[in-house]
Amino acid sequence: MYKAVLVDDENLVLKSLEAGIDWRKSGFAVAGKANNGTKALQMIRELKPHIVFTDIRMPGLSGLELIKQIKEMDSDVQIVVISGYAEFAYVQKSLSYGVLGYCLKPFDDHEIDGLLKTAAKAIEDIRQKRENELLELIEESSSERADAAFDRSLRANGLDADCLYALVSLGKGRLSFREGVHSVAVHLGASRIGYFVQCAEAEQLRGLIREPIPADNLGIGAACAGRELSGAIKALDAATEHAWDFFVHGRDAVHFREEAAGDTEAGLLVRQLERSAAKKDIAAMRQLLKEMALPANKRGMTIVLALIVYNIVYFHSSSDPSAPPEEEYIFSRDQLYHLYRSFDAMIDSLREELREPGSTSGERKTAHANLKEIVKHINENYRSDISIQSIARSFYMNPNYLSQLFKRELNITFTEYLTQVRLRQARLLLETTGLTIGEIADGVGFRDYFYFIRLFKKYEKITPRQYRLQAGSSREGNA
Repeated sequence: MYKAVLVDDENLVLKSLEAGIDWRKSGFAVAGKANNGTKALQMIRELKPHIVFTDIRMPGLSGLELIKQIKEMDSDVQIVVISGYAEFAYVQKSLSYGVLGYCLKPFDDHEIDGLLKTAAKAIEDIRQKRENELLELIEESSSERADAAFDRSLRANGLDADCLYALVSLGKGRLSFREGVHSVAVHLGASRIGYFVQCAEAEQLRGLIREPIPADNLGIGAACAGRELSGAIKALDAATEHAWDFFVHGRDAVHFREEAAGDTEAGLLVRQLERSAAKKDIAAMRQLLKEMALPANKRGMTIVLALIVYNIVYFHSSSDPSAPPEEEYIFSRDQLYHLYRSFDAMIDSLREELREPGSTSGERKTAHANLKEIVKHINENYRSDISIQSIARSFYMNPNYLSQLFKRELNITFTEYLTQVRLRQARLLLETTGLTIGEIADGVGFRDYFYFIRLFKKYEKITPRQYRLQAGSSREGNA
């Protein structure tokens, strides 16, 4: 809900304005009322409302002076002037201060509803502008100028404390926070939203989020963030990783880590699994996997450890353990989730994989799939969460063999080929559309916004935003 403050020296007018309008229908709630300009100014400083309805003529601090001071304090606050017919000259002067509009006494419900709709759109446009500015800063390298701009952006959204947290939610749904919580959001892709939230302790974060949480939300992660840009970017990366812990622990909590994963019982079990795999002790591996699924041991399990567990078992069952593992391993959290959906399901599948010592993946080779058809499939489905494992399954092939096939026939690894296909389409979208960087990243198959930025810069030597600017300059030069 957007916050409104009502100001008029007549209490009857205040009561009439509050009771006569369906504020909630337009997304507003009356947060405070004041019967003089001085009291109103103090209230506005404390409440930080989105919109102020104020009388134009009041004793003491006049409506005009109040409007002027509000705009000096926060130019984004929407202001509607309350006036009588005899005060029209004052209304005209107020318009020069940048007020949204005015309404005459007695009030017309439809007129005020229209003003509230206009205000809501203006507030949403301002929010979107602030988020875009914040996103542009996050794409920059940390510098004194960028740090200062980042700090100003935080303060403009009411985040003035030193203790801030970065939250990341996975999914398209946007989190909303309880009344009085200072936060600012930034879209990191179509399925990932970051938030900076003012909060004293991590344990309090879950209680700040308004229920219900969007149904398509997968997980929420948190990490400590300072006021410097470099620290904030690292915090968003950490919060993203923590959010993926939903794969192990479910979707209800805000996932936040303080204990190093290697110091937990889960971390010790993973190291034992690695030693057992090296000895090819399948019975011990199956027992260790079973122990990992126990509630007491799962407490220290993370998405990173889950990936390690999968790769240990997968490499053990590979038909060619001497082959470079980069292609066959899963490094993506998205891939692991789309293969198994949960940690328990993964453990059950891996234990089944190890059930018969002789049943290696080499025995699962089936008819040779035409590489041309596989390449065609990649070119048509690069937007999806595809991996060498999912392609191998679709074409009834061994992933090791498919990896070798790519290297032998195309002189390129599977990952490199998929990356080149995605980046080629990203360049085209940057050149020909007005889609945001996050929308483009998600649209070509990159679910991690920062990973897309880093990968694009690695291949193109410039950021996506710089590429778009250069492409625009080239078109103008050729026109």
